[in-house]
Amino acid sequence: MEWSEGMKKSLGLMLGLCLIITTALGGCKDSAVAKMNSKELKNTVMSSHMENKIIKGKNLVYCSTFQLAWNELKKNIIKEDIKLTDEPNIVPLLNKSLSTKKDLSDKDYVAMVGFGRDKILDKINEELKKKFGSDAPKVEEKLEKDDILAYAYLYKNLKFKNEFEKLKEPIKFITNGDTVDVKGFGLATTNDNGKRYEIARQVAIIDYKSDDDFIVKLVSESDKDEIILAKMDCKNTLLNTINDVSGRVKGGKEESFGEKDILKIPSIEFNINHSYEELVNKYLKNKGFEDYMITKAVQDVRFKLNEKGAQLRSEARLIGTKSSAPIVEKPKNLVFDKPYLIMLREKGAKYPYFAMWVENPLELNEN
Repeated sequence: MEWSEGMKKSLGLMLGLCLIITTALGGCKDSAVAKMNSKELKNTVMSSHMENKIIKGKNLVYCSTFQLAWNELKKNIIKEDIKLTDEPNIVPLLNKSLSTKKDLSDKDYVAMVGFGRDKILDKINEELKKKFGSDAPKVEEKLEKDDILAYAYLYKNLKFKNEFEKLKEPIKFITNGDTVDVKGFGLATTNDNGKRYEIARQVAIIDYKSDDDFIVKLVSESDKDEIILAKMDCKNTLLNTINDVSGRVKGGKEESFGEKDILKIPSIEFNINHSYEELVNKYLKNKGFEDYMITKAVQDVRFKLNEKGAQLRSEARLIGTKSSAPIVEKPKNLVFDKPYLIMLREKGAKYPYFAMWVENPLELNEN
């Protein structure tokens, strides 16, 4: 590969991510939620990988799109582990490539990489239109012929057949010694036995140890995706917490939602823009790419969790300018009023495509 003498190239890492657990109408393009810069959030950490430490009192958000974009660059352009000058700690963690395409169904994502001279923008937009039709985003970037664009987009739409109740009273959420009121949904007050039965069929209690230690699975209309929530003490990292929950789910004895059981889950909605500043202005050290520099590393996340269902949109850009058992008699209070894990994954997948440790739902509340 030959470059112009003395020419400096830059590698821009752009990741946009939009995860939404939301309305039965589908489509998240017109969300009224204003985008926030992550710098404005005191209690939320965005992570490009699953091995980030969980910090007491802070939310931790992960989605696999940043990893998928990194994998495209690593595998198909650099063709080895990516190396950077003054390498930040997240680089070797990203190079592990824990999350891959194997965790996703082909119809739900687009992941491509190429040079500007190969019309990679046109190819990406054509593939997006082919798979997602009118829901497809439009990728617009100014690319020179030697620029590299690694791109990943993920879309999931998980809807509940029967809407859960929108709670009339707020959940008293306890974290880090404080109590805050947050809006929520679940199954707690309806007197309509027929309605309660239909909603209850969408709840599976996977591993119940106490009202402060349990795992539930919410069943959507998708037969290949799982929505798992675990109220428990976390491990030191998100990955170790995920692995602990996955082990309990695999070995757990599933129970039906009882006639007198109560389920309360905080409603969450946010739209966040995040820049991974630790990667910016770092030159590649890989042979043949020493003149490339990361100029932008950003991620957009939109997430909404409420009574209606689940929808996920995740966009990632990496640019180089030259991721039933029996009813238990004793009622269970399945109230997510303390820190808990949200995890979305495909059945049989090794790792989730989205995971979030929630400690401050008010900061990410739909209010």
